[in-house]
Amino acid sequence: MTGYEFPKFFKDRIFSNEDALKQTVKSGWVVASGFATSEPHTFYETLWDYIQTEDIRDLNIRQALFMAPHKICVGDALTSRGLFEDSIGGSSLFGGLKKKINMATKKIEGLKRLIGHYEEMRERRITLTSPFIGGATNIVIPPNAITRTLFPEYVGRNTTRMGITDMQSIHFPDAVDSMGYDPDTGPIVNTFITVMTPPDKDGNMSNGPANGANQEIIEKVLANGDVNLLLYVNPHYPFTIGYKDAPNTTNIKQFEPLAKAGKLFVVLDEGKIPSLPPDSFKNPTKVEQTIAEHVVNHIELNRHFTYGRAIQVGFGSTGVLAIRGLKDSSWTGRSYTEMMEPFTLDLFEAGKIAGSHFIESDGTRTELDGKMVCTFTVAEENSDFYKKLDNNPNVIVSAASRVVISEGFHRGLGINNCLAVDFHGHVNSGGRYENHHSGVGGGATIFRGLANGGVGYLCLKSTHRTPDGKLASSIFPFMPSGTVISHIGPDLMGGRAGARFFIATEHGVARVSGRSQSNFIRELIGIADPRFRDHLASEARRLFRVNI
Repeated sequence: MTGYEFPKFFKDRIFSNEDALKQTVKSGWVVASGFATSEPHTFYETLWDYIQTEDIRDLNIRQALFMAPHKICVGDALTSRGLFEDSIGGSSLFGGLKKKINMATKKIEGLKRLIGHYEEMRERRITLTSPFIGGATNIVIPPNAITRTLFPEYVGRNTTRMGITDMQSIHFPDAVDSMGYDPDTGPIVNTFITVMTPPDKDGNMSNGPANGANQEIIEKVLANGDVNLLLYVNPHYPFTIGYKDAPNTTNIKQFEPLAKAGKLFVVLDEGKIPSLPPDSFKNPTKVEQTIAEHVVNHIELNRHFTYGRAIQVGFGSTGVLAIRGLKDSSWTGRSYTEMMEPFTLDLFEAGKIAGSHFIESDGTRTELDGKMVCTFTVAEENSDFYKKLDNNPNVIVSAASRVVISEGFHRGLGINNCLAVDFHGHVNSGGRYENHHSGVGGGATIFRGLANGGVGYLCLKSTHRTPDGKLASSIFPFMPSGTVISHIGPDLMGGRAGARFFIATEHGVARVSGRSQSNFIRELIGIADPRFRDHLASEARRLFRVNI
């Protein structure tokens, strides 16, 4: 990493990755890092080997959403060739990752290796505390003759019900107090791990493609000096900026007190930027593409209340496909989003997005023409997206606690994803049956913001596979017992100041806001898979005396 002249106090705290781990990851400790594209890739790529070599036990790792199938997640299962199909997966950008894991565990050898890894994690008492999970940790062991015989304790479970992933269900903007610093007891971690860019000419170092909770935790660590900071410095990361009192950068001089206290550990890092697997945006399923087309067509047909709004897209493939489809439409508006992916940036570069806004600390709203605001970004590996972000003055990447707040989404246009909905209006976007599948993220906060004059779409595949492989409707009379709930009925059926909410499946778009329960049920059945409509109509009559 030549060309960067670090000050002496910083140079003195540069370690090899192995030596840094020995100082910052110890038995009985709690360590934490950012999630998704703020994940320290090199740290997680080497962590499991370090745990085994150093015989680490009783380690709690607080993070969310691994971007790769690291050994800490699956052990050496990926070294096998050829267990099970993903029977309960929902709309996700991680189809390629799950396919890779599934292919490696189709044969009994791969399954044994995966279960063996889970057993070693339990024996060592290595746990993950996470508010959001993805393809590397949500694989459900399906019930079949082989798994029932060999691994009965694991059947029908993913890591969230194996004593491995300890879910901490929180809204995204609440991550700091819940995952890093308790307001009463102080730090709840021994080490915080993060990645930043080398300093620019003014000495500022950036969090790169994502902020999330990272910047706020770094600021607390530097202010209090009570937590080790393992800092990977990576020149491949894009230099991105924040906004006023919600920055995405730290000046290198601010690390000096922590360095002199012996709590700063720097690793010069050449690892890759956490990204989606290649081609994650290519070759969508026919169902995903159809749902996205329904959303785009509905937006175009209802331009009197969809055009001109600040658009937002959630974490999931179907919503992202809808954003991509808008490029070829006549839609124009603004942007304000939790996640920014390449297609929203394409809309901006094509002149379809005029700008964004920011909610100041006093609650006032400042319009930002010619700018984009988000809290994290995501793209495919080896794409040019992150290069476009590097030193881009028009992209603002700020803290989730300042971006993912309901006020920011008032009068906006949201496109999000869910896994199931029932006749009470309960929405599941974080799990299926008893297993967590992802998490609530910012979805509920965003939807409650859109309820003030906004327009919201929930994209839903009308069917899914149960853990035993049976086809089932994603529209239920009542959610199955144990299902994680992300939104409740009033979140969909209500709204004020002209808010409108819709659910889109591959069979159409239904307006669900401003509906009584009987009309809500009728709307849902109208977009259900035709193979299940008679059953749903029968249940509507039996349970609610609603005639379809």
